[in-house]
Amino acid sequence: MTTLIELSHEMGETVEAASSAVVRINGRRRIPASGIAWSEDGLVITANHVLRRDKKITVGLADGTQASAQLVGRDPSTDLALLKVDAANLFTLKAAEDDAVKVGNLVLALGRPGVSIQATLGIVSAVGSGWRTRRGGQADRIIQTDVLMYPGSVSYTHLTL
Repeated sequence: MTTLIELSHEMGETVEAASSAVVRINGRRRIPASGIAWSEDGLVITANHVLRRDKKITVGLADGTQASAQLVGRDPSTDLALLKVDAANLFTLKAAEDDAVKVGNLVLALGRPGVSIQATLGIVSAVGSGWRTRRGGQADRIIQTDVLMYPGSVSYTHLTL
């Protein structure tokens, strides 16, 4: 029982630490989405399908403030979009080593569909090499999880604190 309590506390601490890199994306009506700070100078990555407009995009930061954002680029074939947020010194996570993620690893999926962070737990169910997406995009690697994604959440299994 002590081991589960310790794991629970560590997961809570991990979510708290990583939550500073998770932002809310306001790029469509009514339903915000989540993104992740990719660089300290304001680059944020999110899913392409959550951006229904190219202008008047705002990003809700972990400290509760909002910043305007410009669409830098999007790739519908891989469902990725890149934003430049009018903010500096964003907290970022570093990418995990390629061999660090294995089938059976626990996964915490984080989202910020509102002001506060949300989290859910799952496992890595498959890891694979390069493949072509249904829309013709090229991905270098796939990490499949069994995480139930709530509206506004995003899963980042290949990032570490």
